[in-house]
Amino acid sequence: MTSYIDNYVGDSGAFIKISPVKTGTDAVIFYAFITSFSDNMTSTWNEEVVYGRPDPIGTFQNTVRKIALGFDVPAANLAEAKKNLGNINEIKRYMYPTYNSNVLPASGSAPEVTTNALSLSKNPLVRIKFANLIHNPANPSNSASQEGLLGWIGSFNATPVIDMGMFSEDGNFYPKVYNVSIDFTPQHEFDLGFKPDGTPIDSERFAKFPYSGEES
Repeated sequence: MTSYIDNYVGDSGAFIKISPVKTGTDAVIFYAFITSFSDNMTSTWNEEVVYGRPDPIGTFQNTVRKIALGFDVPAANLAEAKKNLGNINEIKRYMYPTYNSNVLPASGSAPEVTTNALSLSKNPLVRIKFANLIHNPANPSNSASQEGLLGWIGSFNATPVIDMGMFSEDGNFYPKVYNVSIDFTPQHEFDLGFKPDGTPIDSERFAKFPYSGEES
């Protein structure tokens, strides 16, 4: 049965997709009830003050991109509320790394996973996709590059809107609405910058970075 949420979103494709880079785990998809969005670029310069010169001499170091995304996660019924809580649980688990399995001696019954810095094998990287505003620009030779923008979640906050109430079942509570916020640091998978002649180094992807659309 189609809920009011499905009717609200319609066929616009307004979804937020978050998937872990580690294998064996499915992506989590939220309806895009966006409440806030910011995409900040910050350049770092080393400044040297020279005697007698009014302006400092700047040496460029790098440009860092930070994305902040806020959205609501509503539920029309108990089943949707349970699904929303499960999706939020999944994102929280995405923020933990993958560890190696160290095999026990012959007397051991199974491999043992040790959770320390020396046994860490994969960082908890994710891909996030939201239409053209958070995406990995398409590479014509690799359609998989459109899976989402690679990076890590610095913080993930899911706050129940208490005033909206909760569903209950068997002594458990499931909020009707969550406010979610994500701070995300992208890791771009293509060259960012220009050639000496002023043209993009990556003419297919950086030319339309970061939101696609028409070229200038």
